[in-house]
Amino acid sequence: MKKNWLYFLLAFAAPVLGIFGWVGGFAAAQVESNQMRGPYHYAYLEHHGDYARLLDSQIETLRVLREQGIKTGAAVTLMQNDPRNTARKDLYAQTGYLVDVGVQVREPLKLADVPARQVVVAQVRAHPRLATGKNYAALLKYLDGHGMKLKLPTLEIYKDGQLSIEMDAY
Repeated sequence: MKKNWLYFLLAFAAPVLGIFGWVGGFAAAQVESNQMRGPYHYAYLEHHGDYARLLDSQIETLRVLREQGIKTGAAVTLMQNDPRNTARKDLYAQTGYLVDVGVQVREPLKLADVPARQVVVAQVRAHPRLATGKNYAALLKYLDGHGMKLKLPTLEIYKDGQLSIEMDAY
């Protein structure tokens, strides 16, 4: 009986835990306030509906940018609604990539800017599917502890395996 458990741990549990750790499953989000961030210039597609499908929109945006021969930077998403109190069908976001100032895009892409500003930043190094929940949980806990409320829109930037969520401080 004892050998069976050892084999189970070696053959199944250890690799699963290793992979979970590798994708950031054990990473903790850090929150910092009064950070100066921006300005950002990005190309995007509009996303309407369930935020669970944002990654599909991000991939589509990258495909269109590559078709147009546009060099991209970090992935960005401007979240316009709080899914805790907005119906899924009414959720809206802009999902895209940082691009150089002066870049021209064609439909269906659009361009937008986020000016330099003071923000509260939550960040974690993890796969985007894990990082989003970890970051928003840490951000909401921080906001509750400081008597603040979530201020939308929030800007998500995913670069080099790290997701940063920026919320205007004022």
